[in-house]
Amino acid sequence: MAMAAGVIGAIGLAAAHPASADDLGASCQAPGWDMGSEISAFKSTAENVPAGGSVASLPPLEIGVLYVLKLRPQTEVSYLQVSNKKSLVQAPLGGLTSFTVVGAGAYRITVDSPLWIDLIGPDGTIAPSAYTGWHDCRLFRKSVEYTLQAGQSYVLQMSEATPELVRVVIEVAKH
Repeated sequence: MAMAAGVIGAIGLAAAHPASADDLGASCQAPGWDMGSEISAFKSTAENVPAGGSVASLPPLEIGVLYVLKLRPQTEVSYLQVSNKKSLVQAPLGGLTSFTVVGAGAYRITVDSPLWIDLIGPDGTIAPSAYTGWHDCRLFRKSVEYTLQAGQSYVLQMSEATPELVRVVIEVAKH
């Protein structure tokens, strides 16, 4: 009986003291990655945008703005570069967007769902310089970092997703 009372007391204490913003921030960090901008963005109100299905229908994204992208069946997306990743998802969803970088440097694309991210620049697919992921973070799931050139436009390709709605933000990387 004492053990049951202790468990009930611990549950009551946890309910009276919900996870703080510091706890949330700690669960959304990774060694060497300052995710403060992404945490702030994912706590903000998102703009709803349908993901494009071709180069002719690329919705432009702005750096530092949180978006909810409505993905479409992957069979309806005309990707610029075909992904070499093996599909593990039945009826995968995907989409395309674009963004332009003003200053050269490291940028992060952070999403709240498991999916593949490919970035296409003027010379083809750009290899990520780093990436990390979280299972305990309630705000986002993965972040991929790229070194990008100033004044260039890029196409963000998303594939192998299962949720129809995906939150995404592009931020200047901080370390």
